[in-house]
Amino acid sequence: MNITLHNEHLTVVLSTLGAEVQSMKTASGTELIWQADPAIWGRHAPLLFPIIGRLKDQSYTLNGKAVSISQHGFARDTEFTVERQSDTSVTLSMGDSEATRAV
Repeated sequence: MNITLHNEHLTVVLSTLGAEVQSMKTASGTELIWQADPAIWGRHAPLLFPIIGRLKDQSYTLNGKAVSISQHGFARDTEFTVERQSDTSVTLSMGDSEATRAV
């Protein structure tokens, strides 16, 4: 789901998938966010959590157990919930799940 926020200076569009900002335009219409050209890189401004980058062998050890996690973590591929929203602000949350507890 996309959410649009706006005031007299900016219009921002973000997706609840990954809480990713997809567009940020000035009042004059200048786009400030990369527009996800799939030929180059198909994302806009992903939320990187709980890691930034790639782990060696894409895993880490937690309580003596190897845990696999993808590059940049799982938040960018998780659906967020809208807690509150107005014309100028939104509060999104990501709860725990079997998938998040696994990493």
